[in-house]
Formats: sequence, structure tokens, C-alpha cells
Amino acid sequence: MLNLPPAMQASLDAGVTTHAWCWRVTRTDDALFGFTDHDRDLEFAGLIYRAGSGFGGAEAESALGLAPSQTDLAGALDDAVLSEADLAAGLWGGARVECWRVDWSDPELRVLVSTGELGEVRRLDGRFEAELLGLAHRLERQTGRVFTRRCDARLGDGRCGVSPEHPDFATGCDQRFATCRDRFANTVKFRGFPHMVGNDLLQASAASETIRDGGSRGLNS
Repeated sequence: MLNLPPAMQASLDAGVTTHAWCWRVTRTDDALFGFTDHDRDLEFAGLIYRAGSGFGGAEAESALGLAPSQTDLAGALDDAVLSEADLAAGLWGGARVECWRVDWSDPELRVLVSTGELGEVRRLDGRFEAELLGLAHRLERQTGRVFTRRCDARLGDGRCGVSPEHPDFATGCDQRFATCRDRFANTVKFRGFPHMVGNDLLQASAASETIRDGGSRGLNS
């Protein structure tokens, strides 16, 4: 439950408000932007919140517990702030967003309603749309490495390093060590653990086993 400043609560109780939404956006490159749905610019905490950008959001869905809340934000593409080039470069994806409820007649009367970050950003007909994800969605992210025999990189990405110009690039990769070695000669950047102990070793008896490398070969071969 939000704790509103007394003056804001009094205006709500009276049924006549001078409230507006403001969004403070910190991009992944630490560039800072402010937007408001009011009809003129607002300023507080050293940042100007620009009006007329079309920046706004739908009602947020929220729930008790750790389920991530989610809503949508939308706005006009403006080369001065929200440019096609910056969106294409991925600078807005993952940006931190603070949603403020502000009394536009006195911006010192304000309350932080929610905090989240931008998810997938889509461009359409001179506008952008993006998911605003609650911070709890970070709990769904995979953190750290997954230790498997197969490579966990994607063919051609920065961790893989295989050039799209490679003659066998279009053939694809099944992420096996043998494929990385024989098709792409890229074993130095193989991101798996081909010699990791597997179930074949764990389930075998000492008397029947001749190979102990955890590989995919038969135990008695």
C-alpha cells in the first residue's frame, strides 16, 4: 500500500486532483530521460520530464507474491530522444524505469509508485511499444553457466566466434564437440564440457567398465 503525502491524499479525498504520471528512465548506457503524460514539461529532482512525447502506459497487472507484474509503455519515436538508431542498437532494452505519481501544480508532492525495466521493444509506424517488467522477473533469468557436454553458445555469437562467412555456417551446428572440431575447427572456443562425467559412468560397475572418460562410447568398446 502506498503512503501518500498528506496533501496528495487530501486532494484525492476531495475528488479533484492535479496529478500526472512521470517516468524516469535510465538506459543501459546510463543516459537519463524523463517523460510525463502532462500537457507541459515538469521538473523535479534535477530532471526535466518532457511532455508531448506520447510516452504513456496501460494499467499495470499486479499480484501478491513473487509473480512479476507487467504492463505496456508506448511513445512516439523522436530523433532527439527516442531514435530508431538507439532502439536498433538495443540501448533501451533493459532500461530501468521509475513510475512516479506527481502533483503537477507542485512537483515536490510526489510518490514513487513502481520500479521496473523495459523488456522487448517493438517499433511500428513511427511509434515504439515496450513491456514494462517488474523487478521480480529477474528471478526467472538463468544466472551463471550450465555445465553440459554440449556447447551453450549460439553459432556465430561473440562467445562462439565462428564467422557467418564460414563456408559451413549455413549448415548450422548441433553444439557437439565433434561438430565444433571437424566442421568449424573451433575447439578453442568450444563452450561445453565434452569430457564431463555422465550417467554412463555413474551407472556402470567397476568390473564391466574399461573406459572412464564419461564419453558417449560404449563402456566395453
